[in-house]
Amino acid sequence: MNIAKMEMASALFNQIYIKTEKSFFGLKTKITYAPTKSNVVGITLDYNPTEGQKVKAILEADQSELIAILKKEGRPATSDNGNLRLNLCYSQDHEFAALHLQQFQGFEYHTVGKIRFATGDEAKKLLTAFIK
Repeated sequence: MNIAKMEMASALFNQIYIKTEKSFFGLKTKITYAPTKSNVVGITLDYNPTEGQKVKAILEADQSELIAILKKEGRPATSDNGNLRLNLCYSQDHEFAALHLQQFQGFEYHTVGKIRFATGDEAKKLLTAFIK
C-alpha cells in the first residue's frame, strides 16, 4: 500500500524518527525508521463491529496493560467487508508501528480515537496482534 496516500501520512511523516526519500522523479517515496534504518511498510485491515471493538481496546490500552489486553482479546480476526478499518504502518524489523483506526459511517471513514505511535518493545507487542 502507498503510505503517502494514507490519511495518517502527514502525521507519520512529521515523526522525528521517520525518514522519507523521494525517488523515480519524485513519484516514489521510500520511508524508513531512522534509528534502525528499517523500511516502513503499510497495510490496511478490515474488521466487523465485534472484532473492531477488540482492536479499539488494544489501541487504547496503556503500555503497562498491553500484554493483559492482548491475552484477553486475542488476535482480532479480519473481515472481507468490515465497517472498521485499521491503517497500519510498521518497520520491517517491528521496532516501529503507527496504527490508525477508522469507522465507516455516512458513506465515508471517520477516525476513531487517536493515531497510536509505538517504538521498541511496545511496537513489537502491538504488532503481534495484527501481523503474523
